[in-house]
Amino acid sequence: MGQTQPNGRLPDAPGGRAAGGLAARPALKRFARNVSGATAVEYGLIVSLIFLVILGAVTTFGSKSTGMYNAISTAVSSAM
Repeated sequence: MGQTQPNGRLPDAPGGRAAGGLAARPALKRFARNVSGATAVEYGLIVSLIFLVILGAVTTFGSKSTGMYNAISTAVSSAM
């Protein structure tokens, strides 16, 4: 067959873990401490609430304006 080449890993490491698994722990800890994603979610919620308030105001203004213009139209039509 041929000779085997060492691959640089320790398959029989203590605890049955490969050496590469320990190297990922600091990266996972940094990821867990990162709060920038939470800030983005908070900004998203604020923007969505502002949008809902604006949408409600525009809808109310539109219905009131339609009523006002209908009243004006009726008054002008009856005056002629």
